[in-house]
Amino acid sequence: MLAPHIKKKVDELWNRFWAAGLTNPLVAVEQITYLLFLKRLEDIDLKRQQRGFPSIYAGFETCKWSYIRQDKTNPTHLIEVVFPWLRELDKHFTGASADGTELASLNNRMADAYFQLDPNKGKVLSDAIDKIDELFARAGEGSAAQDIMGDTFEYLLSEMATAGKNGQFRTPRHLIRFMVELLDPEPGQRVIDPAAGTGGFLFSTQQHLMRKYSAQQNLVLEWDGTPHRIHGTGATPEEYAAIHNGANFVGLDNDRTMARIGWMNLVLHDVSDPHLVQGDSLSKREGKAKLKELLEPGSYQFVLANPPFTGTVDSGDLEPDTVLFPRVGGGGKKKDESITNKSELLFLWLMLDLLDIGGRCAVIIPEGVLFGNTDAHVRLRRELLVEHVVEGVISLPGGVFQPYTGVKTSILIFRKVTRRDSKQTLPSNAAPLSEHVWFYEVDEDGYTKDAKRNARPGQQNDLWDSLEKFKAWIAHGRTGAQHNEKTLLQPSFHAERWRQALLRDTADKLTPAGEAFSALPDTSMWDGHVWGIHELFPELPADPKAAEIQVRNATSQLLYNLVIQFFAASTQPVWAKWKDAGTAVKHMDSDKALAEWQKAIKVPQQEFNRAARDVQRFFEAEDGPALPLWKDMVKDALNAGLSYHKHAATQAPTVQFSIHEPVADLNAALEAVAREVAKLDGFDVTLRSLAIDQASDLKAAKHWVVPVRDWVRNDEWQSADGQLIGSHDAYGLVRPAYVQAMLAEGLYDEKGALKDGVLDPDCIEAREWNLSAGQYKPFDFTQLKSDMSVAELIGTLKTTEHDIIQGLEKLLAMVEGRE
Repeated sequence: MLAPHIKKKVDELWNRFWAAGLTNPLVAVEQITYLLFLKRLEDIDLKRQQRGFPSIYAGFETCKWSYIRQDKTNPTHLIEVVFPWLRELDKHFTGASADGTELASLNNRMADAYFQLDPNKGKVLSDAIDKIDELFARAGEGSAAQDIMGDTFEYLLSEMATAGKNGQFRTPRHLIRFMVELLDPEPGQRVIDPAAGTGGFLFSTQQHLMRKYSAQQNLVLEWDGTPHRIHGTGATPEEYAAIHNGANFVGLDNDRTMARIGWMNLVLHDVSDPHLVQGDSLSKREGKAKLKELLEPGSYQFVLANPPFTGTVDSGDLEPDTVLFPRVGGGGKKKDESITNKSELLFLWLMLDLLDIGGRCAVIIPEGVLFGNTDAHVRLRRELLVEHVVEGVISLPGGVFQPYTGVKTSILIFRKVTRRDSKQTLPSNAAPLSEHVWFYEVDEDGYTKDAKRNARPGQQNDLWDSLEKFKAWIAHGRTGAQHNEKTLLQPSFHAERWRQALLRDTADKLTPAGEAFSALPDTSMWDGHVWGIHELFPELPADPKAAEIQVRNATSQLLYNLVIQFFAASTQPVWAKWKDAGTAVKHMDSDKALAEWQKAIKVPQQEFNRAARDVQRFFEAEDGPALPLWKDMVKDALNAGLSYHKHAATQAPTVQFSIHEPVADLNAALEAVAREVAKLDGFDVTLRSLAIDQASDLKAAKHWVVPVRDWVRNDEWQSADGQLIGSHDAYGLVRPAYVQAMLAEGLYDEKGALKDGVLDPDCIEAREWNLSAGQYKPFDFTQLKSDMSVAELIGTLKTTEHDIIQGLEKLLAMVEGRE
């Protein structure tokens, strides 16, 4: 997690480019991405040279970041020298020399890289370079630097989402993490996102794997599930290599700029040789060797995606593979055309094709996919349910993509079962491989439902409950879904104060703020990482409020005593003079005593204030909570201490004034107190427990299970030999003989319509394979608010139904002229 002051610097960097005229968010992020890459490139080249390879800067030394930094007010140098060299970067190294570096997957990505900042905006470039140097001062110096770079880039991308221009917006990261956890991949299993954007699903999968193989006692989760301290120490060398192998994280995006940004995102998250490339996943693959390679059928164990909503594809550009995308068929002119050109449907067929047998997919889809009644919609849902296994449908709140779109969405989870060469060969009445479908309705996802989508840390979040119940559904073989149906499961939450311990400068000296840590036994161990203040200073409690109370209680008295002791030397002579003058005189001349005392403390007060300001170097300069606390404490101590001295000076001899030892070194004394208060610096975070085990009661169930094919009870049916009577046995289970008999007769007529009275009208197949969660939500009579009983309500409904039918019959008679 980024400290607020780092976020502030990112905001400033963004705003500088915006103010300079780069108002397209995608362009602004791209330009910043170029600068980040140029900074990283010098470190990459240094590693290559250490392995004996020639420098990529040979003859182009002015393209190094170290030179750019010296000439930072000159955009023309970047435009005319650096970027022409960058566009031909692939020519300056060999494949062997790029192995193990980001250059291995460069693949001519920079061929169209242009710096678009106005040449007259030298100050903007200078500010940008300074801010990047500040943000990534520790680039190339270990895991702390990698974390900072990755987190900073993610935050930068979130700013792009906030801008929300050109339809470019990211899938909310908490939803991505949730979907990855639903599938729970293992190292070495290949994942693809055919509409990858900024690579969120891919790097979140890698984070999930690192979390999975990290020491659980060290793992820390933010309230929304963001993981920290995921070092992967529990993975074997082979597993660790697989977790960082870019060949296992494949993505495509039709937008070249977006693909380049996504690639950089994976690079900064320590994925080597990321396979995130520009390409149209739905288009023809002929002559596109890389596209064809990455979209090879059956190549992936997982698909995670949020493909474009409600888009259309040019049928002439669509991949002509008839197994991949079903055709209209029949004898008409369009028989060889794709059954649909709707992108949300085509992407689902593509995902099925990409999965290996047993592979699983979690995808965000618009609600219309689940209930649309076109031939393509119905055919797709039937294929998913009959030939594969639909594991679950999770209905999301309407506002999850606010303010960009109000489209209602769901997460569809399915597993591939039928091989590609067996596709659509099952008979029309074949038993669906999906026997039941699990539904969950998410009402709260941890954010407000308005356009602002403000975070609600510590509040109800149905995603946690859904995750636990889905895992139980899968673990128990997709049975027993009614368990805990009226129980909401949540993690526990608590607050901590974190700080980024940037203790040393580039000369390896303690920074002024780092001096507060000088008592630590080994500052290098902590440097650059984010820690809780209770970890840095074990005497402090984890709760920020409790820590503030403890420190304030311990140091307020010290400050007060210091004020009493320091000003005693100035108050003593005034008190002694008026003490000897006697009570009557003192009463008459108290104003004179006050004036003398105020004059006596004027210089010491200036000295004290100066010393109190000087020790502010121990505090975080920007937005930290400790400095305001320190200022308040100094103010309170001065007010209280000087009030005591004033009272002594103006009320002598009725007030006794003790003799105090003089303060030998005011600065040292204040430093000792300031160091204690400075321990409170940092930023407050809400964390969640690893376990999701806090149970509370629900008024109505949030999940339910619906059979795909459910037979209507027919008590009059008899087997051919007369031995069996009734379609269902004594336990209410349908008899296999009855099923065979019905299948032999056929469930569908010659027009493909389901025959009446065979299947329960509430099962999924009977509703044209409808997968909308709301269609099957159980009616909870306990929530019914009425003065009538349930039986009375049913009776009233029957009467109303009878009246409506009679009215319709009269209307029909009038139309037909019978009345």
